[in-house]
Amino acid sequence: MPELARRTVLLGLGATALAACVSPPAAMPLAPVERTFPKVLSQRDRITRTVVGLRPFRPQGFRLEAERFGEKTVIHNYGHGGCGVTLSWGTCQRAAVMAGEAGRLDVAILGGGVMGLTSALILARRGHAVTVYAELMHPNTTSNIAGALWLPSSLYDRDVASEEFLRLNWQVTREAHRGFLPYVNRPGYGVSWVQHSEVSNRVRDPRWALPGGDDLYPDLDVRTAETRFGFPYEERYHAMMIDPDYYLDMLMKDAQLAGAKFIARRFEALEEVLALPQPVIVNCTGLGAAKLFGDETLMPIRGQLSHLLPQPEIDYSYTAPGNGGALYMFPRKTGLVLGGSHGRGDFSMDVSEEELTRMIDGHAALAERAAFSTFSA
Repeated sequence: MPELARRTVLLGLGATALAACVSPPAAMPLAPVERTFPKVLSQRDRITRTVVGLRPFRPQGFRLEAERFGEKTVIHNYGHGGCGVTLSWGTCQRAAVMAGEAGRLDVAILGGGVMGLTSALILARRGHAVTVYAELMHPNTTSNIAGALWLPSSLYDRDVASEEFLRLNWQVTREAHRGFLPYVNRPGYGVSWVQHSEVSNRVRDPRWALPGGDDLYPDLDVRTAETRFGFPYEERYHAMMIDPDYYLDMLMKDAQLAGAKFIARRFEALEEVLALPQPVIVNCTGLGAAKLFGDETLMPIRGQLSHLLPQPEIDYSYTAPGNGGALYMFPRKTGLVLGGSHGRGDFSMDVSEEELTRMIDGHAALAERAAFSTFSA
């Protein structure tokens, strides 16, 4: 891939200035802009809650396709791994198009997470009569637990996913990014830009483009010197941060205002789903699709997050290696989110004391390495 071009500022003098009697001052070198990164207070006594969620993962990637069951059309939209929130506007727009192509206005949506809510909003705004059926609704879904930095990852296994899927994923990722842009800094939605750093013990040469393309990440800067925490490699850029506590609340309200109806219901078998009165069904059940639709490729990737008391001065995020695995920190108004666990195939919803200790100690060690250090921005 081509080397990242550095930005420069060209200073010139117009014809009027050249004709003036007074000589212009000598050009002064531009000093690098510097900023500090305040210390994250990663301490047990600052924990407000620790939560566990199961990401619905398919090694070959998400499922986005239509399937016929007699007179019923089922649009599958599930299996996004750790990218449900980030990819929602991409795959849900496409699922809505498929539902429209079925030629019927009445649509049932299975699932009350971000995929179900986004699909409900899009379809209701397109004039469909939408009914959402879900056992769990906001704020009790897996989507409410998501870290939700807009950086799609933990989505598929590279040695399993087909080239066709990789092309689709690239397009969907870019479409999802465009879907979120109108929500940035919109009051009440909890979407904003944050300066993110991804550091590594290994210099990436050659490096891969970021998910969806480097152009989706403003101010991208690749560094092998002056890196965060003293690691040998860093990619620094701006990314969108989505706070599910705010965003999903507004998304559900928007869907209701658009006319979508919500019914609490648990489905035990496919026959119950096919007995629904709606001729078109959008399947956003996540891990539930394994039981309802026989998808044996689905597996959980367990994630555990600890929330700390808010630190308003923290306006940056990071992902970093450390303490036996990956670590990430995302700032929110409601507090700092510490994460980085990926328990593949682990169905346990219990809080792991070992993982909690790894998080707190690992982030504390990172904070000490970079505490109040100054870097050129």
